[in-house]
Amino acid sequence: MNRDQLKAVEITRQIAGRLFVGAGLKEKDVAEWIRLELFRHGAKPAFQTLVASGKRGAFPHGHPTNKIIANGEMVVIDFGALYRGERADISRTLSVGKADPKQKKIYAIVQEAQRRAIKKVAAGVECREVDLAARDYIKSRKLGHAFIHTTGHGIGRKVHQGPKISLRNKNKLKAGMVITIEPGIYIKGWGGVRIEDMVLVTKKGCKVLT
Repeated sequence: MNRDQLKAVEITRQIAGRLFVGAGLKEKDVAEWIRLELFRHGAKPAFQTLVASGKRGAFPHGHPTNKIIANGEMVVIDFGALYRGERADISRTLSVGKADPKQKKIYAIVQEAQRRAIKKVAAGVECREVDLAARDYIKSRKLGHAFIHTTGHGIGRKVHQGPKISLRNKNKLKAGMVITIEPGIYIKGWGGVRIEDMVLVTKKGCKVLT
């Protein structure tokens, strides 16, 4: 990990900490605010910002539309900074107004799945073992069918690069790798939750960057 990627991470962290979604805003309004904030910090979008509210949150790659965000909805936001060729990537799921019991339950499951996967990360650990840490927990909550992508990926000069944190990847993590950990649950007709953070692999574990 180099200085430019650290800067991309820091810019992304700062913007993520100030994210706001409110009833009456359009998904495109949120995406445009993020774009302007990235430029204000001397960066560009690392990829097309994703904003998906309400039932649209069931689409893992929900590109922002003119849909108006309503009170009571969850909003999945995925973005990152591109700074001097290095990229960052983060996802947050926010609630508009007070979250209901099901929203809280699904969010807590994804949060715990991510915690377990992050705890598994260390040099010498197979990528599939990190994926399984998240996937097995979600399966234990009877929602395995709703976790429809891999647990993460490498990131640097490209948004998606090796290693894939997937069930099929038996390659071992190495110290110095930067990867994402991003479990998600997507329920058609209801919406979705994804929580994504970047971590730096170390000899004995990892450092959460975002």
